[in-house]
Amino acid sequence: MTYEQWLATAGLYRCVLVELDYIDAGTPKTAYFSSAAFVSAGTDSPAHTAYDPFVIGGMDFERSLAEVFTGATSTRTADVELVAIPATAWLAGAKVAGQQIRVYLGDKAWPKADFGQVITGICDGIWPDANSVRIKFKDMAKALQQPVLTSRHSSGAASGELKPLCLGRCYNISPQLIDSGNHIYMFNSVASQAVTAVRFNGDVVAPADYTVNLAAGTITFSVFPIGDVTMDVDGAKIAGTWLQSASQIIDYLCDRVGITADISGLQGYLLGLYLTDDTQLSAALDDICASVGGYWLFDRLGQFTCRAFNGVPVTQTAAITDDQNLYASRQPRRRITPLHELTLGYARNWTPLNTIAASIYENTPDIAKRLAGEELTVTQSAPAVLTAYADAQTLTVSTLIVAEADANTEASRRMALSALPRYVYETQQLAAPLQWQLGDGATLQTPGVNGTAAVITKLAENPLKGVVRVEFWQ
Repeated sequence: MTYEQWLATAGLYRCVLVELDYIDAGTPKTAYFSSAAFVSAGTDSPAHTAYDPFVIGGMDFERSLAEVFTGATSTRTADVELVAIPATAWLAGAKVAGQQIRVYLGDKAWPKADFGQVITGICDGIWPDANSVRIKFKDMAKALQQPVLTSRHSSGAASGELKPLCLGRCYNISPQLIDSGNHIYMFNSVASQAVTAVRFNGDVVAPADYTVNLAAGTITFSVFPIGDVTMDVDGAKIAGTWLQSASQIIDYLCDRVGITADISGLQGYLLGLYLTDDTQLSAALDDICASVGGYWLFDRLGQFTCRAFNGVPVTQTAAITDDQNLYASRQPRRRITPLHELTLGYARNWTPLNTIAASIYENTPDIAKRLAGEELTVTQSAPAVLTAYADAQTLTVSTLIVAEADANTEASRRMALSALPRYVYETQQLAAPLQWQLGDGATLQTPGVNGTAAVITKLAENPLKGVVRVEFWQ
């Protein structure tokens, strides 16, 4: 019997193993717990290790994708409940916050190597009470709740301020004054590809009036800067490669915090992202993924993953069968109305100007309008959708996309996905879904309104009970 068959077989006892990392006097260690007496085999890792049978409850773990399939997964804090005895009392003072917790599921007669890892999380802390000790945790996304920028200037006009980061192609950014006496500004904290325009109050400055140091990310003016200083910059150039696309930028940002990214299928549009404040990495990743119609998550093994959403996957790896459904548990949750018009923003203006040189208004009014606005837009409409569905909606979204052609391509892609109503269903299944991932394609034994193919958008699972609440979109 394969692991998948074992999960799909009702009535079997499911043994849960919990591994909790903690810090003891500066030394990383791991505590081992289980829902039944268990000792790992000599060939296992860890070998010959007893898992104390103290797990008595908890384990409700919920993750979901946004229905628009962009940005992050959302999670609810979960817990592992241990019996309150002297052998677990020490956890109340253990250093566990921010450490990893891993949950495995299998048959207690198996070696540990045959167990499947069903949850990987980050511990929030320990909550003891009279009857139990609760280990609170979230999924690994908590590791991304940290600012992208951490390096600050230690002296000069910008002392104490965060150093900026420019990625991709950014229009009209505000560089940071770091030396007022010598008129030196910083536009990037890493090496850059190019500076393509410089402006004072929107008026283009002649290249003879400034010197750019691409390696240091600085610009020095030989004339006195007037008003708002802005620039067009092709940003970070790492190891000789200009970072332009969502995949390149996400990989770079994750590498900065020591996370390896598994990225697949994201659109290769040229993007632009300029960071100057304490924006969290998770928020930056949301902005990038939302721009290209992608989503990100941490899978069951704790692997950071980014994927493109292009509708229901061609290949369905999960099967939502009637015999696994708890009786009468399948039901429609909501209807998502179609779109008949989409306005998509591109070429973001990173410094909308209130004061623009009069010559710009007089000679190039279109440029003046762009300098004052937040971004350019493209609009696509589908009158036939409105004719077919009177409740069809309009939508306006902002993106990091730079080029008009790419913006039109992305708008067309989204309109095609939203040309008919979409439906979200919920069902409760036995343990089989404990092997599934968010975003997996699923085949429905009983069709929904839009057929037999769907994509999994929510998993609320409890390994102890062997029941999973599944939501799927089609």
